[in-house]
Amino acid sequence: MRPGRIPTIRSRLALLVIACVVPASLMAVVLISYSYERERGRLVRDSIATARALTSAMDRDLAGVQSALYALATSPYLSSNDFRAFHSQAKEVLPNLIANNIVLIDANGQHQVNTLRSFGEPLPSARSKQLARIFETGRPVITDLFPGPAIGRPVLAIGVPVRVENKIVYTLNAGIVPERLSSIFTQQRLPPDWIAAIFDSTGAVVARTHEMNRFLGKKGSPALIKRMQEVAEDSLESTTLEGIPVLTVFSRSAVSNWTVAIGIPIKDVTSELGRLLWWLILGLAILLMSSLALAWVIGGRIARTVRDLCEPALALGLGEAVTVPSLHLKEADEVGRALMKASRMLQEAQHLAHHDALTGLANHLLFTEIVDHQLSICGRTGSTLAVLYFDIDGFKAVNDTHGHATGDQLLRAVAARLKSGIRSSDIAARLGGDEFGILLVLTGAQAAAKVARKLADRLSLPYPIGQLAIEISASIGVAAYPDSGTTSEELLHCADEAMYKAKADRERSHPSLVAF
Repeated sequence: MRPGRIPTIRSRLALLVIACVVPASLMAVVLISYSYERERGRLVRDSIATARALTSAMDRDLAGVQSALYALATSPYLSSNDFRAFHSQAKEVLPNLIANNIVLIDANGQHQVNTLRSFGEPLPSARSKQLARIFETGRPVITDLFPGPAIGRPVLAIGVPVRVENKIVYTLNAGIVPERLSSIFTQQRLPPDWIAAIFDSTGAVVARTHEMNRFLGKKGSPALIKRMQEVAEDSLESTTLEGIPVLTVFSRSAVSNWTVAIGIPIKDVTSELGRLLWWLILGLAILLMSSLALAWVIGGRIARTVRDLCEPALALGLGEAVTVPSLHLKEADEVGRALMKASRMLQEAQHLAHHDALTGLANHLLFTEIVDHQLSICGRTGSTLAVLYFDIDGFKAVNDTHGHATGDQLLRAVAARLKSGIRSSDIAARLGGDEFGILLVLTGAQAAAKVARKLADRLSLPYPIGQLAIEISASIGVAAYPDSGTTSEELLHCADEAMYKAKADRERSHPSLVAF
């Protein structure tokens, strides 16, 4: 081979770079497509959430008006047909609503009261089919946009029935001009070139962020109206009434059947793609340039770091406490922290599975497991043990009188006295509600009865909780192995029966004790 044909290190590295560029470029195309779709999906989800929030705000405003109308419909002036007094009352209520006027209409469509007019002025007679349904169904109505007979411009109305002697004789209605609803859009601070609109159930524009006066009452695009009638929430590409191509998202209210739609100019969506493309190209260039120089060093460092995580992972699998020192690599440190967090969560879960969350004492499951374990030791060694079963007398009265928060503090205080009144080798548990149990190891029935009396006296001392000094007593049952039973179930059953006999025989001011 001639010297000129011998490949150099640079040529080999150039071939390696070319070999890296081809798959990296293909990967970049895939990543660009995936990232664009993901960003577009995120934009759609966030925009639908914004439309949903606007719908909720609209529903809240309309519901507030409806609630006020229901309250006003109970006015005694309506029962007595004192329309002059009712007119004054309605004008006092009106400033607190987003409505422009309040109208009282009879079954013939005749306006009896209209706050836009002074009382006594002639009022129109205009029967609205939507408002007339109130007389038929007795249910409130939120109308679509219609020409207001008194105001002389498009309005929408909220109407509720007025019952006199259980008969609907009027409808009480609030008229709202569309401009009042436009204020809802300012709450979300939409980008200035986004176009938001509210459509009534027919698809007519009720409110809009852009050129509202021009498009008020006009129908939205056919594709949008068709989709709004099919589903409650969705996204689609459409064209605004101005002719702007937009990505439209919408959310329809289940209350008013109105829809809030947000149009995002397509150019805004595609500009995100352009910025994403440039960022990906830049990232690819940096990746290719740095990977050839650092791959070997970084690869070895990552491999050592991963191997360092193996031991903590095995310890986690064995249920042991995990401690991972800093590995000086962000991702590895995050995994290390995740392993330590998982270890803490596992230990906390094990603790919560066997302990009462309120008092920190052993729960019923752990208590019976320990009793069974101690019984197996007693069976081998011939030793004894006893089980105490406690029930707090008067606890329900504390809950009913002072509330559950005070009751919880009382239970924690009872648990603390129980733990401080027994040996470290004994086990206290909360068995449920205001019932507690204690396992006394190497203790016979007589000794257990003495312990029970001491604990009963201790539990009967006042409990200072806040400004209160709560006094309670305890009914205690005692069961000893082997006389009362040879299993945890038998011992707890006997102790429970003993406790209930004690409760039946006790005097109100003194705790009682019965032993099996």
